[in-house]
Amino acid sequence: MSALPSPPDSTEPGSIEPDSIEPGSTEVAPSDMAPPWQRFVGARHSAEFCDAWLALLREKFPVIAQAAVLVESTDGQNFVPIAVWPAANGDMSRMGDAVQRALVERRVAIQPLAETPGTWHIAAPIAVSEHIAGAVVLETPMPDGMLPVLLRELHWSSAWLTNLLGKREHDAAVESSTRSLGVLETIATSLRHERFQQALFDLSNELRRRFDCTRVAIGLVREAQVRLAALSEAATFEKSSPLVQAYIAAMGETCDLAQPIEVAQPDSEAPAESYRAHAALLQRTGAGRLLSLPVSQQARCMAVLTLERGPEQAFTEVERKWLETFAALLAPVVAQRRDAERNSLQRFGDEAKRFLGALLGPRYLLWKLGAALAVLAIAILVFLPVSYRVSAKTVTEGEIQRVAAAPFEGFLAAGFVRAGDTVVKGQPLAQLDDHDLRVERAKWSSERDQYDNKLREAMAGHDLTAIQVVSAQLNEAQAQLDLLDDKLARVKVLAPYDGVIVSGDLSQQVGTPLEAGKKLFEIAPLHSYRIILQVDERDVSQVQTGQQGELVMSGLAGDPMPFTVARIMPVATAQDGKNFYRVEARLRHESPLLLPGMEGVGKIGVGRRKLGWVLLHGLLDWVRLSLWNWGL
Repeated sequence: MSALPSPPDSTEPGSIEPDSIEPGSTEVAPSDMAPPWQRFVGARHSAEFCDAWLALLREKFPVIAQAAVLVESTDGQNFVPIAVWPAANGDMSRMGDAVQRALVERRVAIQPLAETPGTWHIAAPIAVSEHIAGAVVLETPMPDGMLPVLLRELHWSSAWLTNLLGKREHDAAVESSTRSLGVLETIATSLRHERFQQALFDLSNELRRRFDCTRVAIGLVREAQVRLAALSEAATFEKSSPLVQAYIAAMGETCDLAQPIEVAQPDSEAPAESYRAHAALLQRTGAGRLLSLPVSQQARCMAVLTLERGPEQAFTEVERKWLETFAALLAPVVAQRRDAERNSLQRFGDEAKRFLGALLGPRYLLWKLGAALAVLAIAILVFLPVSYRVSAKTVTEGEIQRVAAAPFEGFLAAGFVRAGDTVVKGQPLAQLDDHDLRVERAKWSSERDQYDNKLREAMAGHDLTAIQVVSAQLNEAQAQLDLLDDKLARVKVLAPYDGVIVSGDLSQQVGTPLEAGKKLFEIAPLHSYRIILQVDERDVSQVQTGQQGELVMSGLAGDPMPFTVARIMPVATAQDGKNFYRVEARLRHESPLLLPGMEGVGKIGVGRRKLGWVLLHGLLDWVRLSLWNWGL
C-alpha cells in the first residue's frame, strides 16, 4: 500500500493560511461533506487541512478508532489538538502516554492497549528542522502483520504535515523579522538628527505614515510633568492652546496608569467613558480612536506616544505588539538623548536634587545613615588620639661581609655552592682549572734540574763566571716553581669562616675565564647581622634614636620581633623614584631563625597623634608643597 495518492488530476493542495485557526480549534469547515481529496486540495486553513488529511488516512485504514493531530501551542509550553476524529472526548486522554513517549524519544511510539487486546496506540512526532512541532496519534485495532503497512503510510503521508508546520514557523519568523526590521528602522529615525527635537518631529511623522494615522503626538515626562514635544505634520504649535493641554492631560493619564490605553468614540465598540482625559481629547480632536502607550525605563515613565485614527480603523494585536516593542527600545534612547542635551546648570541641578532628595527625603535611609556616620567619623578624626607608627621596608644585612675573589687569572673548573648555602671555615667554594699551571710547573721543574746539572759542571771546572750565571738561572727557575706551587695551593677558593653565602652562583659559568680579583661570592657570618630600615624622607623627621618598634619578616610573619633604633644615616638613597634614609636598628632578643638578606616590614613607634593627622598629613603636606611651588 502506497502513501496518500494524488487525485486523478494531480492537483496539489492550494495555498494554506496556517495561522488562521489557532491550535486546539476543531471547527468543521463548510466543505466537510465534500470528498476527502476535494477538501484536502481546497483547504485554506490549518484545521481544515489536518482534518482532510485524517479523512484520507481513515479511507486507507477504516479500522482506525480514534485519531488526532497535535501542534505546538503559541506559548511553546505544550501540544494541543488541531484536528481530531471522530470527536474530542475524554477517552482520547488515554493516548497521552504514547504521545509523551514519542515526543521525548523523538521517534514513533507503539503501545498496546492493556484493556483491549489487539488495539494499539501509535504516536509519530512531526519534526521541522530538528524541532518537534507536532505529533499524530492513532488508536486502532489491527493485527501485528498490518502494523508495518500503517507505519509506512504514516511515515510518507506525514510529510504533508511537516510542510504545513514548517510554513507556520517560517511565516512566524518572517513576521517577527519584519516587525524587528520596522522597529529598528523607526528607532533609527530618532537617532538621525543632531537635535533631539527635530528627531522627535521626524519620528511622529514616521509613525503616522507607518500606521496610517491622522495624527501622532509625542510627549516627554520629566519630574512627573508631561510636556508635548512633537505633533506630526506640525513643526510648531502653541503650548498654551486647549488642544495641547488636552494632549498633556491624556498623556498624564497614561503615565499615571502605566499601561497602554485605547479608546474610541461612544458609538464604537471601545467606549472612552473609563478614561476621562482621553474622552476629552477625542471630543477636542474629533478622532475616532486613540491609542496611548507609555515609554518606560525601570518602572519610570520617560515619554508617551499617542496615535489617532478613524473610528473604523481599530488597532490590531499585531500593531499593538509592534508599538509595545518599539516603546521598550525607545525608552533608553529618550533617556540618553535627553540627558545628553542638558546644559551644565541643569546637570548640576539634577545631581544636587538627587543628592538632597536622598539626604532629606522620606526614603534613602542608607544615605541619611551615611551622612550621620560621616559627621561622627569627622569628629573622631579631629579628637581621637592614636598611636602612630612609621612603616618602612626592612632588610637584614651581615654585620661584616667577606668577598671570595679569584686568586689569579684562569678558567673556572667548578662551583660548589651558591647564594643561600651555609658553609664552614675552609670549605671549598669554587675551583679554578689547574691544567696550565701543572704543565708550566713541569717545564720550570725540568729547567731547574738542567741548571742544577750545569752548576755542578761549572763548579767541577772551577769556572767562576759560569758558576755565577748558572746560579742566577737556577734561582730564577726555583722562584718560578715556588710561584706556581703557591698558585696551585690557591686553586680552590675556600670559605674564610663559618657563614652563609649572601650572593654568587657560578653553576652556569663553568669554563668561563676569570680575572684576578673578580668577586665570586659574598659571605656573611651566621648570627651576626644588623637591621636596616628604609624610611621615606617624608617620615624620617619623626624618627629618633632610641625609639622602639616591631619587625615582621616575610618568612617569619607570625612572630613580631621588637627592636630599638640605633642610628640614623644622614645620607639619602634614591630607589624606585623615591628618597629613603637608612635607619639602623638592634633587636632586643637575638633570633636563630633570622638570616642575612631577609626582607620584611618594620614599624617604629613615634608617639601619639590625632587620627585625622595620621590619615591626612601626607595629603596636607603635598598640598602645602604644591601651593609653595605655585608661589601661593
